[in-house]
Amino acid sequence: MHLPELPTCFTTADALKAGLTEARLTRAVARGRLVRVRRGVYRLPGQSAPHERGTHHVALLGAVLADRDDTVAASHLSAAAVWGLPLPLGGVHEVHLLRLRGADRTRVTTGRVRVHHADSVEPSLDSVAGVLVTSAARTVADCLVSFPPRVSVPVADAALHRGLTRPGQVADVLSEMRHWTGRRRFAAVSVPLVDGRRESWLESYAAVLFDEWGLDPAVPQLVVVDAEGRFVARVDGGWPGQATVLELDGKAKYALPGTDGAVQPERRWDEEKARYDRLGNLGLERVRFGLDDLLHRGGGVRSEVTARRRTGSAVRFTGCFQEVPSLRLPL
Repeated sequence: MHLPELPTCFTTADALKAGLTEARLTRAVARGRLVRVRRGVYRLPGQSAPHERGTHHVALLGAVLADRDDTVAASHLSAAAVWGLPLPLGGVHEVHLLRLRGADRTRVTTGRVRVHHADSVEPSLDSVAGVLVTSAARTVADCLVSFPPRVSVPVADAALHRGLTRPGQVADVLSEMRHWTGRRRFAAVSVPLVDGRRESWLESYAAVLFDEWGLDPAVPQLVVVDAEGRFVARVDGGWPGQATVLELDGKAKYALPGTDGAVQPERRWDEEKARYDRLGNLGLERVRFGLDDLLHRGGGVRSEVTARRRTGSAVRFTGCFQEVPSLRLPL
């Protein structure tokens, strides 16, 4: 049996049933063809595609949980994966578990499994697809406290946007954590950036980068109407005072089927171009970027946003902006 035919994550028992030997597994690890997560649990190397990160991590989590007999729940980014929340670029190859009994300190066990303790806060738990996980509010709070904004803000935005939790619930959990000395340094930066109005990982990731670059945050999901109040477009974000709108171009949408069920990238492109022109005809300045722009030409993105906002004029704009209700965390 060839190794690529194995599941993304599997146990030694799975491999033996498929006809492999422990010696072959050992050789595969030594040659970089497998990664040993912990004793008896393996995964294939390489990074997952964005839409596969959560699925692959949940499979890894399942293999780890099958090998444990103590009482734990999925937590942090592992819980985020189970809830279907976005994982960071490159995926997550370390499983996060919350020990539900005992007061052991947070530690990394053998392999790539991190076991956290509940501190003095009684964790709220849920069962999702048969997996015991921290509640959505606790999961978001854990991520905000434990990971940098590029990782945690998209998780928080998505949970709020999908209605898995509410801003007040997350704030309450964070308040319970305020005595955790040394573990809130990320939250101080991340919490002000969270906004559940954003609709995609890319929007959230861009907002974090803009903050790192010293740019004012764009107001998410602005609705643009013309002088007669007719709907023109809903943009990913914008700066109303400078009549400038932001569009983040995820390539995946060009592979989505239209209303007739057909996938026609050229038609989607034409529709986006016509929409872009309608915004310009109202006197709006427009900036449009994709993930590659954000990752590889940050200086150019900063310069273009700054220049367009400087050129934008609220007087020249003949339409009107409408904001959707805020989903920000209370500070």
